[in-house]
Amino acid sequence: MSQPTLADTQVMKSKNTVFDSTHSQRVPCECCGNTQFRPILCREDDSLVVRCEHCQLEFVNPLPDLSAMVSDDPNQGYFSQYIFERQKREKSFSKLYHTRLRLIEANKPGKGNLLDLGCGAGFFIKCALDRGWNGHGLEMLPEYVQYAQESLGLHQVQQGSLDDSLPFPPETFDVVTMWDLIEHLRHPLACLEKINRATKPGGLLVIWTPNVKNSIFVKEQWLSYGMKQHIYFFSQNSLKQLLQKTGFKIDYFKTNKAKKGLFSRTDALPFCEENKPKDKLGKILFSAKRDLKNATNPMTYIGPLFDLAGYGFNMFIIASKTNEIA
Repeated sequence: MSQPTLADTQVMKSKNTVFDSTHSQRVPCECCGNTQFRPILCREDDSLVVRCEHCQLEFVNPLPDLSAMVSDDPNQGYFSQYIFERQKREKSFSKLYHTRLRLIEANKPGKGNLLDLGCGAGFFIKCALDRGWNGHGLEMLPEYVQYAQESLGLHQVQQGSLDDSLPFPPETFDVVTMWDLIEHLRHPLACLEKINRATKPGGLLVIWTPNVKNSIFVKEQWLSYGMKQHIYFFSQNSLKQLLQKTGFKIDYFKTNKAKKGLFSRTDALPFCEENKPKDKLGKILFSAKRDLKNATNPMTYIGPLFDLAGYGFNMFIIASKTNEIA
């Protein structure tokens, strides 16, 4: 384990946190197995983010307990706005899901079995079913499974966790999707190995996750660092290495929404409800003000260039299964 530099120590002291190298040694890098890390920052909850000195993968070390990441009250915490947001912006989310499915279909002719891991209440699966896919979902949180089954009639959604064995026979799925999930997993290597076994030869794994390269300007104030449920922070290169190690090859890569994170700090976290006016005139004025703000924001025009250069806030990856995992 490498010792922190003076600058690293100052970062730790600024958070009143002592860097304990013995803790970090308990969790080797998931990607390369290395045990030499450099501290990046100490978060508000006192968890420590480190960078592997060999493969550059960034992650929280030591790993948090699962109980510390998930609120017992479904109406509180990171997940509390999920149902509200998708009901309120139903058309926008439907358009997003259909766009994603069209891209998947362009890379996988024919519509077969699709598994959405961490599927929430199943809104994406509903769109997949509407497009002719045989959709299934696995979700850890029981309140979302209940909503999917009772409110959306999606009995294809079942409760389960990637920490356990997948409740499906080997080589069942043509496509497996992970929307905003892999950054939450405590052991992504083992999870990807399970996904490999459940995927048909030549099947696709589709991943949407924050892109750590987007932190280039705001550094430790990057939005994704501020979300305590995020454990891993991938770049294209570190995720590519992890996928290769688990029998997948990247066929498609794209970043987007550079504007979201390049200059936005942790005090601008998503899922903050805006006080929008209720009356018709107020709504018109609110929209006009928002459009004017976007039109005069240089990032509206520069952002797409950062996306093309690989600095977007999110990574969209489609990988194909190339090898079996024993």
